[in-house]
Amino acid sequence: MELIELTEEQIKAAEEQASGQPYPYLAKILKDIGVDNYEVKVRNHKVTYTSINGEKLVLPGDMPEFECAEAFKLEEVKSAIRRTQEGQTDYATFLREIGEAGIHTYVADLTGMKIIYQGPNSEYEYEELIPEV
Repeated sequence: MELIELTEEQIKAAEEQASGQPYPYLAKILKDIGVDNYEVKVRNHKVTYTSINGEKLVLPGDMPEFECAEAFKLEEVKSAIRRTQEGQTDYATFLREIGEAGIHTYVADLTGMKIIYQGPNSEYEYEELIPEV
């Protein structure tokens, strides 16, 4: 297996390349550079990327920290996801909305092409498939 070492520069370049495109384009670019999955801490946007060979790259949060709700509200989670998919909200607003709906972490599984939204202590989950592009 080829050794894949992820760098912050690669991630930033992928984000710039996908800028203005729907999320599945970013997912495809990240997958193409060797990202297997990434986990986002909703409260501060700390992201841990894992390559296909298990190497990890942790990027510190770059947004103001806030407290996520302890109560999981599935319909509010789904509504926040729809609004961001339709371009009605930016990413910071999306994070705040899912945090207020009880999501503490989400994992983008690029191998399985799905996003897993997790509540406090991973007790509650909601999954969405990432469409292929």
